[in-house]
Amino acid sequence: MNKILSQDEIEALLSNVAKTPDFEEDIVEEGKRFHIYDFKHPDRISKDQIRSLRTIHENFSRLLATYLSTMLRAMVDVNLLSIDQVTYSEYTMSLSTPASIYVLYSKGLDGKIIMELSPALLLFLVDRLLGGSGDSMVNPREITLIEQNVIRNIINNMIDLLNEVWGQAVDLNCSYQSFETDPQFVQIARSSDTIAVIFVEVKVKNFSYQMNICVPYYILESVLHQLSSQAVIGAKKQITDEDRISLKNTLNATRIPMSVQLAKAHLSIREFLELEKDDVVKLETKTNQELPVLVGGKVKFTCIPGKSGRFKAAKIMDPVTPLGELFYE
Repeated sequence: MNKILSQDEIEALLSNVAKTPDFEEDIVEEGKRFHIYDFKHPDRISKDQIRSLRTIHENFSRLLATYLSTMLRAMVDVNLLSIDQVTYSEYTMSLSTPASIYVLYSKGLDGKIIMELSPALLLFLVDRLLGGSGDSMVNPREITLIEQNVIRNIINNMIDLLNEVWGQAVDLNCSYQSFETDPQFVQIARSSDTIAVIFVEVKVKNFSYQMNICVPYYILESVLHQLSSQAVIGAKKQITDEDRISLKNTLNATRIPMSVQLAKAHLSIREFLELEKDDVVKLETKTNQELPVLVGGKVKFTCIPGKSGRFKAAKIMDPVTPLGELFYE
């Protein structure tokens, strides 16, 4: 039997509806229960395979940091930022122009891979290799043919490192194919194809540079079953006698600054500002005290100053322990 609601009952129902929590607010408060899924851009690579890719490229970052530190004679820090799945059109649209795009061909996967480096990073590499200090940030510009040839050896070694870390799970066997500065001229996949983009950050001389590696899904599809955590975790490279000799030769050829600290004094800012001509600053070092020897900016030995013929010299006395270094700071 139908019942007609009175005005008071209608208003009561409307007030209850107004008090009902909105679904979107419930999403924010209970956000851990689900995540938004984009059906237009489905994830083609599973979380386990993403973790395997992360492990592979974390190893690549460590090897690259060691290699660049040796080549550039400066401390280089390389960090893996993220691994994303996007369409190829979205990736190319995100690249700036001019870009520095190295197209690699993988015989193992039978397809092309992109290794894109910041033009500022390449200009920094050129500056260091040609004897520059690399202390100033260079405005990004198109890389010339001569500059490409200067850093070609570094790029080839980076490709070798990439082949090495991927060899833990898949025989990548990449080689250099071409260099492009305009993303529109690079077509390694269809615009709608899914690709995996590995973002890496290179830090050197207080500057941060970006690089990324782009791998299309269609060439990964046949080997995704090999990208398991068990396949890539725990794999270690065997160190050969040739590697030991190469490392020894590299260390022997490395030059580091060495200096002797004759004396030091501590002044307040007020005392420093009030200094005038003929003022005397009292030093904290005694005449019969052993002096610290700094190697690479760190105190490693103590010494006694003297002369060797016509030259000033210092006689090394004792090594300084890590705990003893605190005394000189």
